[in-house]
Amino acid sequence: MGNGIASLKSELHIGILRDFQALNSFSSGVEDMDNFIRGDFRLSVENHFCQAYFVKYNDELVAVFALSFDSLDLDTDDKEELQTGISMTGTPDVDWNYEDTFYAKPRYPAMDIAYLAVQQKWRGKHIGDFLIQQIADLARKQTLAGCQFLTVEALATNEYSAVGFYERCGFTANEVKKPYKDTLRMFKTLFEKEKTFEDEDSL
Repeated sequence: MGNGIASLKSELHIGILRDFQALNSFSSGVEDMDNFIRGDFRLSVENHFCQAYFVKYNDELVAVFALSFDSLDLDTDDKEELQTGISMTGTPDVDWNYEDTFYAKPRYPAMDIAYLAVQQKWRGKHIGDFLIQQIADLARKQTLAGCQFLTVEALATNEYSAVGFYERCGFTANEVKKPYKDTLRMFKTLFEKEKTFEDEDSL
């Protein structure tokens, strides 16, 4: 990463966003996203839809994101891909004596990335990749509720698509793209079983 996030991450500060006036000049370069962040984002937080966070470098606002609790429904194909390791999101790290119970469940506890946006001048420095790692760590470490996956409604419009970014971060689609939706629901395993040499030989 060179002079990118590797040299910046130790100086990035993440905290709960309380001053929404600071978002008045926020610009990610995606008009629909910026209009929302400068407008209704505050209402989403105040009405308990999500918790918002800022990301700063010194006193400069670099990015914002928001998290919500979620539940993930997986169909038979999703479960088979997870079990066999075909899914890009990896095989869940589940004890062998819990696997039958795990895969029989109709839905799974998750943490949803409700919103994530990086200031346009900071894009290209792997800030987004770093934040996905930080969000995954937050989800693993929180003790309020069970949590097995990350979910996101990735923006997918003619103006901008975040699908490729989330795929690079290990997310996979949870649905077929619908023409009437401007997002694609995606998910990622939080606790991934490590591959063994036997697994690699079978690929």
